[in-house]
Amino acid sequence: MHVEPPKKSFCPSRPNDTESSEEQANFANKNITTLPDELLVKIFSYLDTGDLTHCQLVNRHWQELVDDHMLALAYHRRCHPAKQRISPLTAERYHSSIRGWLASFSNLGRESASQLDKFLQHKHFTERLFFSIAKVLAKAKALTCQDVGTITHSNWVCKTCFSPDGGYLVTVSLDHSVKISKLVAGRWQEETTIQHSDSVKDVCFSPDGKRLVTVSWDFSVKIWELVAGRWQEKATSQIFMANKARFSPDGKRLVTASARAAKLWRFVNDQWQEETTIQHSCRVNDVCFSPDGRYLLTASNTVKISELVGNQWQEKATIQHTCLIVRAYFSPDGNYLAIATVSTLTIWKLVDGEWEQSAAIEYSSGLLKVSFSPDGNRLLTVSYRTVKIWELVGDQWQQKATIEHSGSWDCVIFSPDGSHLVTVPDDCTVKIWGGVGGQWQEKITIPHSSSVKGVSFSPDGNHLLIVSDGPTDKIWGVVDGRWQEKAAIANTAALVRNHNFSPDGHHFVTTSYCNATVWVLKSKESAEDAC
Repeated sequence: MHVEPPKKSFCPSRPNDTESSEEQANFANKNITTLPDELLVKIFSYLDTGDLTHCQLVNRHWQELVDDHMLALAYHRRCHPAKQRISPLTAERYHSSIRGWLASFSNLGRESASQLDKFLQHKHFTERLFFSIAKVLAKAKALTCQDVGTITHSNWVCKTCFSPDGGYLVTVSLDHSVKISKLVAGRWQEETTIQHSDSVKDVCFSPDGKRLVTVSWDFSVKIWELVAGRWQEKATSQIFMANKARFSPDGKRLVTASARAAKLWRFVNDQWQEETTIQHSCRVNDVCFSPDGRYLLTASNTVKISELVGNQWQEKATIQHTCLIVRAYFSPDGNYLAIATVSTLTIWKLVDGEWEQSAAIEYSSGLLKVSFSPDGNRLLTVSYRTVKIWELVGDQWQQKATIEHSGSWDCVIFSPDGSHLVTVPDDCTVKIWGGVGGQWQEKITIPHSSSVKGVSFSPDGNHLLIVSDGPTDKIWGVVDGRWQEKAAIANTAALVRNHNFSPDGHHFVTTSYCNATVWVLKSKESAEDAC
């Protein structure tokens, strides 16, 4: 298996000041934009959006290379870090719904649509499309939210998720069903229903969005596949006490967690075949692949790390704990591993192919949540009373901030670029924190008229959806460097429970009772002009 090198921060250096003016001129005249596109993509695979902006500022010789195309690739890597490129959006979907939507955003939207028309057959069309959508939404000073579809179940909707390309939406209900809906001509329509005989515990798309797995308390695991535009059941397996399933980054393997084992399947010759079983003495609570797919983590009262060598999985390490492990995570670059119990957090580092303990943190008040920032350089821990931010300084994890917290622990989230943190106290406010001079400080407190029940960032981090128990949900966004309210949504049911943005950022979904409503963001200026 090909293993990509770890992500590095890179910035080409400025020519040495001691060089002759002739040498500097020769450097400046080099036409680096004639490099093959494949080589440019490889070079820029080490960069994120922040690096690109830095290069623009410090080195004029690279500025001609940093255009929208490369920014789009970097943006897409940051917001959608799956190594495998998702399947390109079809011309039909783009022309039937997204093109007209873009054109409604004044000159910038029309220019973006015109440029995308010429780029339609390019292999990186998806990245350019997502980047264009993010740009027009970020530039809009005010937005409206239009209802573009409601998916109805016969019992509470407990979970929603979009496919990686944003073209499909899955809704999970307590009525034991999973519905797959599709965006058709700008409206969301139910397409397929997956029925189980008991509650559905987990659903997960493959990274390319072509497969979907559902895990139910009826002990069945079902794999569905998109074939010629239709969802078809591909495989069903009975697994006692199955509770979670995850695809590998290349989508060719699947791991499931169950009572005392984790099972691995591999997609071979158009069929799913059982590959191996990793045994534990207690229930397996968590399973996950490393970002490069080389390592597999299974967590019970012990954590086992298996490595893919050739086509065989070999046990690489076993980490013992005195109590049941609640969650375990790989960092986004795959170099670190965080293992959380109710009272401890240990961090492990990959050194010369071996996993070594890097830090151990005790929590007397109960550890509720742990998450890495998207760049992997920060770690968030949430207990009953405090939120703590840890940063990687050299090879050491150091505590950088402690925030007293008495609100909902699951509403504490990093922004997609890791530069901001949102907390929701129990006083009808939302607080956004940011790094200032190496210190974390409160940037803004957003008041709300009622109790806030959840928050979600858009993929580019420029918009924040705030849902509440009151009659209004709101979207706040960054305008001229400052956060301000950009849209309000009437919440007639006043019981929104699930909420998240689509991967392309121009749709979001909210659930209430038995319904999931999908909204599209539009330009308020265009709507007023139309009136």
